Amino acid sequence: MCPAESGCNIRDEVDYGILVYFQRSGTVISPKEVGFMVFTTFIKCQICGFITRVRLQVGWQEEHPIEVACGKCGTSLSGSVKIGQDRPGLSFSFDNADEVQDENADYIIECSGEFPTLKQVEAADLERLVITPFIRYMNCMKTNDSYEEFGQDVSKLNATAKKWKNYKRILNLAKNNSEYLTQEIQKEFFSHFFQCRDESETLRAVHMIEVHGFYSSLRKDILNDLSFSAGILKMDSAQMKDLIDFLNSHDGFHLEELQELIYKVYDEFMVVYQRLIPALAIQYCKDNSFDFEYEGSTTSSFDSVKQFYLDVYEALGNLMIIPVALNNIKYRSDINAMNPIEKNVKSLEDYIKLTKASRYHFCLDSEDYTGFLKILVNAKLRNAIGHNDVEYNSVNQLITYIPNPKDRTKKKTEYLLEFENEAMRMFQAILGFSEYLYRLRELELMHDGKIPIMVQERANWPKKIGRNELCPCGSGKKYKRCHGR
Repeated sequence: MCPAESGCNIRDEVDYGILVYFQRSGTVISPKEVGFMVFTTFIKCQICGFITRVRLQVGWQEEHPIEVACGKCGTSLSGSVKIGQDRPGLSFSFDNADEVQDENADYIIECSGEFPTLKQVEAADLERLVITPFIRYMNCMKTNDSYEEFGQDVSKLNATAKKWKNYKRILNLAKNNSEYLTQEIQKEFFSHFFQCRDESETLRAVHMIEVHGFYSSLRKDILNDLSFSAGILKMDSAQMKDLIDFLNSHDGFHLEELQELIYKVYDEFMVVYQRLIPALAIQYCKDNSFDFEYEGSTTSSFDSVKQFYLDVYEALGNLMIIPVALNNIKYRSDINAMNPIEKNVKSLEDYIKLTKASRYHFCLDSEDYTGFLKILVNAKLRNAIGHNDVEYNSVNQLITYIPNPKDRTKKKTEYLLEFENEAMRMFQAILGFSEYLYRLRELELMHDGKIPIMVQERANWPKKIGRNELCPCGSGKKYKRCHGR
């Protein structure tokens, strides 16, 4: 129901001339037709009774979480909002707070499912919130196309979320080598592209979940230059076989175990991804566009993303051996020729004995296979979380931690939005690892003598194929619309 029709005391506001709901020939216009708006409601803390005015920047999502704290007692007032995009209407739900018809607020908080927002202020500081999150964001984009690109990428993630139940089913069937795998793949993808006639085609079909579901929105650079990851297939064959054999002979590092680890992270990401969208928004903006002291997130809290952060960090620590070994082959012609960063690490066997924090020391921007990952990680903060040496102020969203447990007098701080940015960047690095692992699994099949059917068929294709000729793969499509792409 439209707020104007509900009789409740919730006010619509104008966002620099962009109206929220308005009457045109007696018709209420929805957010999709008009654009961004600011919508106000009031919530009363069930603990201390203080009132917070919530100014919601309505975006393009159907629903998203809200995580705010009472400015008086610090109680978490978490909840969610459902937004009528095709049909006007908003509905809020909060834990520890009730919506009230009262304009005498003690505190004001901006909320947005898409953008960083100014942190909570006292009601007397309303003038600080004149410029809305949408307008502030539009003023700091990298390019004129950045906002549209951001919106498209979030929409792709939302589409992945809607399909995730089916995608996850395929991943589980692949893990168990189920006889029903091909059937489920062909339900999701065009069957003539994914015939699954052999293990190689099946592997590629399953990998398309990662390509469509994650690469296309979060790591487009993987797709923009496929020659980078495909180059793994052309590296020294004997060294690559040694690497695969090494991994498969060590518990926790088998190719299948590493793949399962990545799939587990994907599943966790789909649970929390909406909470990380304001952090993702930062990547489309100019450097230093945000002041983390004053700007934060209202889709998450430290507790709601902490476990995901820890799990991604741990997963990366195991996966790191792949790009490190690839660098050893590329730069030093031997999987065991370690970069002399730590004097006692002379081989991959030494490397896997290191703590995960120490393994990150080998993640060098100067060497291709680690540099491509673009990892952003704070090992000291992760260790502090593990030792419970962390305090979080939910009102100013400040994380205070002890970086060295041997010297508890020294403390460091990091803001929630920075923490979320690290979590997002670590997850995006996981996608780079996944592409490396996919290439290793291709090589594993070939080392086992399983030459892909498509490779055998292409050997007999004409050297030149006209763009408008039928594709030799038998799909029935013109070459330019099929493998000519």
